[in-house]
Amino acid sequence: MIQTFTQNDILRYAYEETTTEENQQIEELLMHDHELLLFYLDVMDLKAGLNKIELEPSTRVIDTILNYSKEKRQQSQSRQQYH
Repeated sequence: MIQTFTQNDILRYAYEETTTEENQQIEELLMHDHELLLFYLDVMDLKAGLNKIELEPSTRVIDTILNYSKEKRQQSQSRQQYH
């Protein structure tokens, strides 16, 4: 039986969610289907790019939050002095 694969299957393959048998079939398909090969290469590029995304806030954002907190604390202390 000949298995047909979709772009969804290629995504599963890229994220190592396919069986060994599916891997072999997909690899064979990628050697013969230029369009799916290009899709696979695009997916791998995007996947690599996602791994480079910064998962921490920038220094500017941290500084803004700290400054806001400092200002609020000072305002609170000023109000307490007048009561």
